Amino acid sequence: MSTGDDIEGQKVATSNESKGDTQQFQTIVSAHDEEDLLPVVDDVPFPVWLIAFVGAAERFAWYGATSPLQNYIQHSPSSKIPGVLGLREAMATNIANAMMAAGYLATISAAVMADMWLGRYRTILVSALVQLCGSAILFGTSFPRAVQAGAAEGGLATAIVLIALGSGGVRSSIAPSTAEQYTEINPKVKVLKNGQKLISDRELKIQYIYNVMGNVGGLSALMTAILEKYVGYWVAYLVPLCMMALLVVPSLAWRHTPVQRLPSGSVLSQASRAMTDTFIDELKSGLLACRVFLLFPIHWFCLNQTFNNLISQAGPMVNSRVPNDTIKSLNPIASIILTPVASKGLYPFLTRRRIRFGPMARIAMGFLFLTLAMVYTAILQKLVYSAGPCYDHPLTCPESDHGQIPNQISIFLQTPIYVLGAIAAIFCFTTGKEYAYSQAPKTMKSVVQSVWMATAGVGACVAMAFTPITKDPHLVIMYSSLAGVMAVRTVLFGVFFGKHDREKAVLL
Repeated sequence: MSTGDDIEGQKVATSNESKGDTQQFQTIVSAHDEEDLLPVVDDVPFPVWLIAFVGAAERFAWYGATSPLQNYIQHSPSSKIPGVLGLREAMATNIANAMMAAGYLATISAAVMADMWLGRYRTILVSALVQLCGSAILFGTSFPRAVQAGAAEGGLATAIVLIALGSGGVRSSIAPSTAEQYTEINPKVKVLKNGQKLISDRELKIQYIYNVMGNVGGLSALMTAILEKYVGYWVAYLVPLCMMALLVVPSLAWRHTPVQRLPSGSVLSQASRAMTDTFIDELKSGLLACRVFLLFPIHWFCLNQTFNNLISQAGPMVNSRVPNDTIKSLNPIASIILTPVASKGLYPFLTRRRIRFGPMARIAMGFLFLTLAMVYTAILQKLVYSAGPCYDHPLTCPESDHGQIPNQISIFLQTPIYVLGAIAAIFCFTTGKEYAYSQAPKTMKSVVQSVWMATAGVGACVAMAFTPITKDPHLVIMYSSLAGVMAVRTVLFGVFFGKHDREKAVLL
């Protein structure tokens, strides 16, 4: 006889398809049985792949535009590492952080616009067009003749604003739009020919899609870094421009294909209305989801080092003809390799042994790996300062032959930083995005998602406050401080939020 808890937790999984060595059928799955079944990634419908392509293309364009930015701003055309503006490391880092802050904070206003007026898919289209305009300006003002005419600085400023606003608009609605395509919320059971039962996991599906989007897009940094060094910045910036143009075409052609929920009014617009019990419950659910994000800004601050200070760290190292902003492409490459290891190896392994590894545990594990990455970064920076010929003032001493001889330490020692960062992202960011969507009520999904993204903007703002010490010979102090703060933050997160894994999350 079923208990009351079992009856309450029953879910219907429907399908009568047979594919390969699996068979799907209609069955009743109790909450207890569901926990015992091995979760797997289910089939991905075409509308999801369409949204995924849009997200991957936007990430490709974003990373393609931001990857060369540190060198573009920091170095002059006559430097060992070719640049354009020659504004030095601290100013370049500040500008890059300002762009990231604007891009991530723009998600809030874009989310309100999506929920209240345009809807999520239209918001994606409008924002993509804005980002396309910014990419075109960046490309046009990076030509050698445009640089000589003095158009580079003004063009860069305009492009940064447009790219940041457009990217923020796309990102605010991509994750909710992806999740919306799964109209069937109840899990489906598959039975193998050997009798083993599997259960489709919606969270794993969204994790899988999100990792494909982000990591494939991140590979553009490898392409633009090589083009920047061996051809020129204008060719490097042609890549994100072409990708944004390619994004718009299928988005318009298949605009009626994805599931599109009409804007029903954001919870922010309802705040001044009567406080009904339903509204209060929705608001409480959304605020609880946002509370988990309070400790994420410092995480984004550390991650953003890959876009600025770690590129600068690689500059005075022995690069073996590898561009200093290419090595960071190891991060998406590691993510592409390790994501299946986690989703198809680690998570099923833990499930079979009934070891609970819930969202909060995964986020805490991600925090731990990023802490280790910052510890290693501080140690590596100390090794850079300990190597000649210029020690803690790389490329500036007379022995460097006018900045041509780097400190004698290999750039490939940065590899563990990017691998550890990839592991951290697998545990943290995918889980954070799914948690934001699953815990938010229907009227707050874009808003809560944008708050999640806005934590990255706050992290970039915090990074701007560190600008005075983001230069030689103070970088060991900065990285050590980040490692210490990350360690404390990891402990605090486990103490305050670990209990949420004992509460069954309900996908709304």
